[in-house]
Amino acid sequence: MSDPSFSTALITGASSGIGAALAKLLAAEGTEVVLVARREQALREQAEAITSAGGKARIEVLDVSDPERTEARIRELDEALGLELVVANAGVGNSRWGGKLAWNDCRKVIAVNVCGAVATLTGAIPGMVARGRGHLVGVSSIAQYRGLPSSASYCASKAFLSTFLESLRVDLHATGVAVTDVRPGFVDTPMTEDMKSKPFSIEVDKAARIIARGVRSRRKVVAFPAPMKMIGHMLQLMPKNIYEPAVRRGKK
Repeated sequence: MSDPSFSTALITGASSGIGAALAKLLAAEGTEVVLVARREQALREQAEAITSAGGKARIEVLDVSDPERTEARIRELDEALGLELVVANAGVGNSRWGGKLAWNDCRKVIAVNVCGAVATLTGAIPGMVARGRGHLVGVSSIAQYRGLPSSASYCASKAFLSTFLESLRVDLHATGVAVTDVRPGFVDTPMTEDMKSKPFSIEVDKAARIIARGVRSRRKVVAFPAPMKMIGHMLQLMPKNIYEPAVRRGKK
């Protein structure tokens, strides 16, 4: 077994998808992983698979949409374990034409993608800063580059997270705490399985390897796959008077 980059890591949204794949990969390298999610049985199954393969895993049943509870519990876990890596990965999406958009369409996206991610990271910050080391990771999205059709709450939530991570990186640059913004395109996970179109989609284990490699290198931003990263940058550079007509759709 290779020498682990991190002795301990906490990952939210670890019951499936990117979170589960990343936890499995890190555990195989010797990292003790804390799997965080709402679904206890799914967490237990992931933890059992890791331990059966010789890794170390523990579970924490936690709903990150409760930010006060999330921050407090992660702070407790950090005090007990001295977390070296914390990955705010839990996220949800939705699709709703803006003309029919209501607060209830946005509530869960904001609660999980914004409040839950922030609470996860702020729960770990004091301990890491006090120890002078650690790594904070937030899983944003290529969707953060522009406002996409029928995706107001999702794109905005990911743009918030990317900006939040950038500000943290500016503030924490001299503390020994690294900050990485992960921006995936389409990844084959339960969250995307019902999507009709997933250009340049990649399988989840490959996504986990890309993320792990970027985090180990302490990269500021890890955006993938390359074609989606390029598209995201191109859209970002488009003037509004060109971009908006190009992506407009009819009523839904």
